[in-house]
This record gives sequence, C-alpha cells and structure tokens, in this order.
Amino acid sequence: MRNLGGKKILIVGDYMWDWYQEACAKALELLGCNVNRFGWFEDFRFFIKGVSEPIYHSLWHRIEYRLSYGPIVWSINHRLISQSKKIKPDIIWFYNVTLISPRTLKKLRISLPDTVFVQYSNDNPFSKNAKSSIWRNYISNIRYFDIHFAFRKSNLIDYKKYGSRNTFILMPYFIPQVDYPEPYDTIPNNFKCDVVFAGHYEDDGRVEMLEAICKQGFDLKIFGGGWSPLQDKLSPNSPLHSFFPISPAIGNEYRYAISGAKVALCFLSTLNEDTYTRRNFQIPAMKTVILSQYTDELAHFFTPDVEALFFNNLQELLIKLNY
Repeated sequence: MRNLGGKKILIVGDYMWDWYQEACAKALELLGCNVNRFGWFEDFRFFIKGVSEPIYHSLWHRIEYRLSYGPIVWSINHRLISQSKKIKPDIIWFYNVTLISPRTLKKLRISLPDTVFVQYSNDNPFSKNAKSSIWRNYISNIRYFDIHFAFRKSNLIDYKKYGSRNTFILMPYFIPQVDYPEPYDTIPNNFKCDVVFAGHYEDDGRVEMLEAICKQGFDLKIFGGGWSPLQDKLSPNSPLHSFFPISPAIGNEYRYAISGAKVALCFLSTLNEDTYTRRNFQIPAMKTVILSQYTDELAHFFTPDVEALFFNNLQELLIKLNY
C-alpha cells in the first residue's frame, strides 16, 4: 500500500460533499493513481440553488436511503458489481458506505480475487448512539475487507471485534486548496463577527454555551446543518431564535465564515464520541484563533494557549473568549 503510483483505485461512496470521497480521489490522483469514482448521490437527492442542504427526490427515496433497502439500493449494488468487473481495480475503497450489502461484497471478492478491499468512515458506526438501521451493512461487511481505516483510536478495538485483520488510524485532514486564510477585505460583511460556530447541531450542551456567548454581548454567527428541529425546543427568551433559519456555510462561504471571525469555536461530537474533528485542523490552517473543547489528544497536537485555545466547561469558555 506504500507505493500507490500507477495503481487503479475505485472509490465508492455517495459523493455528496466534496471534502470526503472527491477530496480523497483528487489526492490519490496527485500521487499518480488512476482513480475511478462510483457514487449514488443523484439517485436519492439533489441540490436547489440557494439551498445548502440537499433534498430527497421523495419520501420513498429518503426511506430507502435510511434503511439501505429497496429497488434503488438493489440497483446500485448490481451497478457496482458490473462496474467493478469492468474496471478490475487494484484497490476498491469504500468511503462512508452503508448501502452496499454483504452479499454484494462476497460477490465482488469472488470476482476480483486480486483486488485489495479497503473500508473507512469518519463517523462512528460503533457508538452507543449510532442507529443500527443505518450501520448494519457497514458492520456486517467488516470481515470481508483487507484493510480498515479508523477515524479515532477508540474504534481500533471495535474493528478487531468484528473481524478486521488490519486496522490503521486515518485522521481528519484539511485541504490546502480549500482551507486557506481569506484576506479580511475580501470577506463579505455578513460573515464578519467576534465568534463563529460553523457546525451541526447536537443536544450535548453546545446550545447552552452559544446562548451564554450571546448574553455576554459577543457578536456571534452560527452556520451548520440539523439546526431546524431545535427552534421549537428553545425557551421563548433564548437569544438563538434570531439566528434562524440556520444553514451550512459551504465552499467559499465556509472559508469566509471562519476567516471573518476573531475566534472560531469547535465542539466535539458526543454522538461520534470524538476526541478530535476535522475543524480542529481546518481552522488553524485558515489562521483563525480556534477555541475547542479540550481532549488529551488535541493537547498533544497543539500546545494549549499557544497554538490553540481549549475549554473544559462553560466558565472556561467565557474566560477564554473574554481573553
């Protein structure tokens, strides 16, 4: 796996967001690999101009995608087998793949005995909060792969438990061609602020922290997905009501959102049981001050209060922000 130049690689995934499968494909092409792409985003969803979150074609498409079951899913599985036999790749890399069944994997392994099969997900399929209906294929397929890349150290033992023979850490990354500092005078005024949080919603205390930041008088901006259901749950006097609707900042807008703030917050996903996330590396790459939840691993990568700011609780968060 060390000498990848000239290798024929098939990267399988939904190809919905450029920083996952496509970023990986482009990086491998820079290393001299012959990369083929197999995806299914358009089978289920589409983008509308001006709307940052993709839309499902119908309720049925949404159900099939969530359950990994139905005629569209079956068609994708058959298509993958057909395309793989035609390409005959040296490596097939499943990147965040939940739709491909163990039956399909077994057929691929028989048809392509010399191909190396690789699996990876930046999410945590083994989390106690993970939905089994979404991750059952991923976990059932573990034994059929030659190599697994784990996003977090805590998952190494999980992969081994389910039959992985070779498991390695593949940490989050930033993309130099995308995640770079934007000159302040080129940033639209609606992105300039004291503090920004550009990330998804989770019910893990981040809402209370964002409310406290507003009440302290900081100019806060919020971007990200999954925030809509929260609005009805907020107390009537919550300062966050004025932020809705909240949408993700994508592409240039994400760079504007981070570069336009004096401080960029980073909350770690409790759903994924994360000890670091991609933003821990993106934000420093864009040369914005990062204020992140503390973990021992992050303190190993960044010197606390020199290369990055960390907080362990709300009080420390506000002290660091005032500083």
